[in-house]
Amino acid sequence: MAISFFLIQIVSAQESELLMETELVASPDVSNPKFNGGDLNKFYEYINQEFNYTTVKEARKIVVSFTVTELGEVKKIKVLEFPNIEAASEIIRVLNKSPQWEPAKRAGKPFSVVIKMPLLFKQK
Repeated sequence: MAISFFLIQIVSAQESELLMETELVASPDVSNPKFNGGDLNKFYEYINQEFNYTTVKEARKIVVSFTVTELGEVKKIKVLEFPNIEAASEIIRVLNKSPQWEPAKRAGKPFSVVIKMPLLFKQK
């Protein structure tokens, strides 16, 4: 089974629910959070390595949201859409053990952001 990802939406916890990643990136004084020194592709690699795929019985989508705090911690994990309780529990487990992130910054000062991430699981 392979995992593929699409539609990454990063929403500032202090701003409108409609603020998308492209708007954050477009602002010269804002930097998105970084995972293990890289972008979200590094985070996908982490999920691919840590996630137990036997919990997903069919090709489906899991939608999660979580906060990357101003300290780089993953908090407030919510599973918004899931194929079964086992897969939901597994993604929570993986996110809970996530290494610390480099937090988002605005004008050089760290701030918390909420990341909403749909993960699409496909059969190989």
